Amino acid sequence: MKRILGLSLLLALFSLPLLAAKNSQVFTLSSDVRVGDTQLPRGHWYVTWTEPTASVVQLTIKTEDKTKTVTLPARIIEEKQSEPGVGTSVVNGVTYVQELHTTKARFIIQSASNDLK
Repeated sequence: MKRILGLSLLLALFSLPLLAAKNSQVFTLSSDVRVGDTQLPRGHWYVTWTEPTASVVQLTIKTEDKTKTVTLPARIIEEKQSEPGVGTSVVNGVTYVQELHTTKARFIIQSASNDLK
């Protein structure tokens, strides 16, 4: 009985990262950008999101070394994309991230920079 309980506990612990991976994506930024008021340097970024509530999710963006984290709301539109990507716009010479695309959804960032178009 203890072995079955131990195996069940191990299985549950190892399946948690698999569940978290469902709501995550790695993005590569080829240049420095801003997300809202936060400057993000170029490089690899890990993005995770919560389950949607009325088509709104919380995005958490982390650097590869996890030294910088940004959390912000985004609107999710579930649609197939051919590949992951980042949609940006330039306002007064500053590049802002407007949306993130995964293969299954598009996330439109809800921040003040969206109003600057």
